[in-house]
Amino acid sequence: MQEALALAKSEFGENAVVLNTKHVKTGGLLGIGGAGKVELMAAADETTEKFPAPAPSFARTFATSGGPTSAVAVAEPAVEKTAPAMSSLVARLYSEARTIGAEPDFEVKQLRYELAELSALVHNSMGVGANTPKAAGSLLARLGVDDDIVNGPLADMLSIDDPVVLMSTIASRMQAFAQPPVSMGRQVIALVGPTGVGKTTTLAKLAAKFSLEQGKKVALVTADTYRIGAVDQLKTYARIMGIPIEIALCPEEVAAGVEKHGDKDVVLIDTVGRGQRSADHLAELKSFVDAAAPTDTYLVIAASLAGDIQREVVDKFGILSPTKLIITKLDEAPTRGCLLNLPLRTGLGVACITAGQNVPQDIEFAEAGRIARAVVSEVVDA
Repeated sequence: MQEALALAKSEFGENAVVLNTKHVKTGGLLGIGGAGKVELMAAADETTEKFPAPAPSFARTFATSGGPTSAVAVAEPAVEKTAPAMSSLVARLYSEARTIGAEPDFEVKQLRYELAELSALVHNSMGVGANTPKAAGSLLARLGVDDDIVNGPLADMLSIDDPVVLMSTIASRMQAFAQPPVSMGRQVIALVGPTGVGKTTTLAKLAAKFSLEQGKKVALVTADTYRIGAVDQLKTYARIMGIPIEIALCPEEVAAGVEKHGDKDVVLIDTVGRGQRSADHLAELKSFVDAAAPTDTYLVIAASLAGDIQREVVDKFGILSPTKLIITKLDEAPTRGCLLNLPLRTGLGVACITAGQNVPQDIEFAEAGRIARAVVSEVVDA
């Protein structure tokens, strides 16, 4: 990391802004025995003559070689200092910040959305593309995609009216956001989210996918002892699937439950649903999640929630440092634009989507094509 930072500072100076980092392996056989490398994306600011406010001039990815320090750089070409070029540039910066890096911290994910907002601001306030169609009335908007997302990171899709073409374009764009559960190595996965989004049922579906379909050794730990019947419901699922379950009344018991099943391939942790407006409840929930030391924390959000509530949930549950999203209750939502709104707004990948109460049928591991199909299906199937 120090080498990559030094390369960025030598190129851009001390004011270089780090947009993203990524640890990768290169070489070897099937990812085994390869050399470690750090990729870092940085950007520099410059003041334009026409617009006094600073705007990103270009971004570059720096990579350490794993051996002698070197820069494997892919640079964006310099652009003329005009509104259209600046708008295009900000959108490109956003796109690259989104696609590089697996699980950056929550602040960096928020930066990505701010870059998207900046792109929209340039389009809307500087007279860029006066003839470009806006969000209102576009196919994307009719499918439930938020205006700021349509006019920002998806602005290049505004003029697409053919559902099949749009579906293909969305699938291409969502490749970086389709992040199904990791299939290799031991996984400790905590599910968090507000009340009523279907965490317990989703956890049972995941347990069935892992144990019955993939043949993995699975254990459950539930800390949802507040809701009447929640433990009994999960016990019933565990008994049917032949999976052990631990009941945790405090953070220490969560940690003990995870440790007890150190021989399992996957440990799934159910947590109590908490209202996003209670800082005390979220802090308490964080103590349970931290005790589990999960490899992944999935933020579960129902597609049936109003868009402003979804945004509030994402903001407040950021204290738990979620790594991926599970989007539930697609069958109850009037539109499915949240499948684009949520990942593009947060930078978080989508692990799974669910539609229905049947265990284990009504869950799908995320694939870009599935996400695109779900978004556009309302008009494709009509």
